[in-house]
Amino acid sequence: MLRMPGRMRRAGVTAVFAGAAAAGFVAAGLVAALIFSPPRAFLPAAGTGAPALRIAVAQIDGAALRVSYRWREPRPAMAFRVVPGSHRARRWSVEDDGFALRAGAGVDTIVRTDGAPFAAVTLIVRPDETRPPKDYSPVAAYGEGGALVYTGHLLPLGEDGARIEARFDFQPAPGNAATAFGAHAPSLADWRSPTGAPAFVYLGPLAPRITARSAALVDPAAPAWARAEFQAVSARALDHFTAAFGDAMAIKPNLFLTAGALDEPGRMRFSGDAAPGQFQVTLEGGAWRSPSAAARDTLRLSTIHEVFHLWQHAAAPPETAHAPGWIHEGAADIVAAEAMVALGYWDGAALEGFMARSRRACAFGIEYGALAGARRRGDFRALYGCGVVIGEAAARAGGTTASAFWRDFLIMAAARGGYSEAMFYDVVAARTDRTFADAVRRFVRTPHARPETAMQALATAAAAARAGAGARPLAQGGRR
Repeated sequence: MLRMPGRMRRAGVTAVFAGAAAAGFVAAGLVAALIFSPPRAFLPAAGTGAPALRIAVAQIDGAALRVSYRWREPRPAMAFRVVPGSHRARRWSVEDDGFALRAGAGVDTIVRTDGAPFAAVTLIVRPDETRPPKDYSPVAAYGEGGALVYTGHLLPLGEDGARIEARFDFQPAPGNAATAFGAHAPSLADWRSPTGAPAFVYLGPLAPRITARSAALVDPAAPAWARAEFQAVSARALDHFTAAFGDAMAIKPNLFLTAGALDEPGRMRFSGDAAPGQFQVTLEGGAWRSPSAAARDTLRLSTIHEVFHLWQHAAAPPETAHAPGWIHEGAADIVAAEAMVALGYWDGAALEGFMARSRRACAFGIEYGALAGARRRGDFRALYGCGVVIGEAAARAGGTTASAFWRDFLIMAAARGGYSEAMFYDVVAARTDRTFADAVRRFVRTPHARPETAMQALATAAAAARAGAGARPLAQGGRR
């Protein structure tokens, strides 16, 4: 699952989306390398010296943290984006006297009770017993004596609603180390993510396994077969996507695998969170204890899904924080499914079974409302299922695979420095025609009393576009 980091302050780190042309994957006329500069946080403006904010994170007891904020200038309040489930009200506390944590509409705020401005405050942040729905955990227990910290939820907001620039100091508990990207040290001082976006940082006793493609930190609490499978599948997926999409990784990605409660018989939950250059996976439920066919299938497909999110993040962020989830989740699902076939894990029948399940999930998710409102309604299955349906239709209309369609989309997004729903329809029109692009837009925005009929109509429109024009490769810069 990918949740885009949203709008940041400052401009930033450069990644090269290159190599696809040499591998024979870029349509005629496209530049061989596209430079992407995603928005980033944490960096002070040139000449300002110290950052506006320094955050010291100390591990105090397992996954519990002491988080101290030190501002360059006093401020009247400190606001954070809300974490679902009233998380901060339940799991955060202010250690200093004379402060209050108040929940509001869309933001949680820390203020002095006397209304005076302040330049320093210290919080105690504890892990939740359950992960927030469709969001990152600010801190989660990670193996025995370890904690996985997501810096995005520790960063307060500026007046413009963007996360404030900050530098971090991470201090693990005695005997532990801090791990993030290529760093593995007794502590991290004056740290910022090399991607310029919020990131995961591990504090604990485990050391990463470094390979040519990645740095993986694997919790020994996960079943042995799952640990081995995760590392093998992620390595093969990284090789596969590098060959198919080019080496877009400006830094060696971080992969995290851990296990939650594995005691409930028959339960099998795979939870994945992706950030630029990183993803983390949590396995929960007793069904993971043995390597059944269903468990292997789920672990393989879902891991490849998360690996593809690395390429999406590297290519381009959304142009706004509200880009529709069906774009990135549907893309990751269908590209992962095609990769399952390419890597020999599935045959054609298994792929068709996946497509049929996706169609059912789409139909269920849009039965009572348009796909455009699915996230607001909490119909998250629709984002994945309908995203697959749309990707399949767009690929058929253009006479290509879904992976080829999404490759062109990422190239165009990188050239523009971001993507949007409108740009998606432009890519569809460029590869097929505007009539089919309008049919996709109607499918997304129209409530469908009969979802199966709507999906069939979309497939029919794709066939008509294919019969009328065939595939239209993009030309340089994304225009024909």
